[in-house]
Amino acid sequence: MAKMYCQVVGVVLIVLGIIGFLTNELITLQFVPVHNWIHLITGVILAYLGFTGTSVKVGAQVFGVIYTIVGVVGFFGGGTFPVLNFPVSTLYNLVHLVIGLWGLWAGFGAKEAATA
Repeated sequence: MAKMYCQVVGVVLIVLGIIGFLTNELITLQFVPVHNWIHLITGVILAYLGFTGTSVKVGAQVFGVIYTIVGVVGFFGGGTFPVLNFPVSTLYNLVHLVIGLWGLWAGFGAKEAATA
């Protein structure tokens, strides 16, 4: 599960980062360069881990913790992420929480399927 998490979330974050550089807003997601770079960098790291099979559980754990914290903190910023001062909507916060909680589950809780 950790490998799949790293692959899927990595690719999604890369795509989201690229979309962010092509448009200013999509649905209720507002894109700013620093947030786009964060998505690209974390996406590349996760995709690398997932597709090489290197440290996937640790990657899921670390990014699970980070994205869960980011999702929770985002709800208290009044529409702006408090630390980096860029806009985040409720949808962004929910996406961050889903990515974070899935990472926690994949890294700490999910049992890996046995391979033959």
